[in-house]
Amino acid sequence: MEEKVVSAAQAAELIESGMHLGVGSGMDMNPMPVVREIIKNRTSNLTLTSVLTGGYVADLLIGAGCVTSVQFPQIVMDEFGLAPQFRNYTEAGKLLIMETI
Repeated sequence: MEEKVVSAAQAAELIESGMHLGVGSGMDMNPMPVVREIIKNRTSNLTLTSVLTGGYVADLLIGAGCVTSVQFPQIVMDEFGLAPQFRNYTEAGKLLIMETI
């Protein structure tokens, strides 16, 4: 039987530049070790779709320059307020945004 558990680094290697990536909501239950590996790998040109709300993970990936477009209903840091990298990249015109309802 093939092993079904992989390391964070192995999981991140499956994410290639230009892919469409879905991430969880808010600040809970996100695969942070995989996200850190995606950033370390300098994966780029990702389209990011956040489930419900994007938060910490979305903001990290955006701030690291991994994301060029985002589909979202909202991207916030829950009780910590607005997602600063999302706002900075959007205001600078560095991010294509596709708001969903």
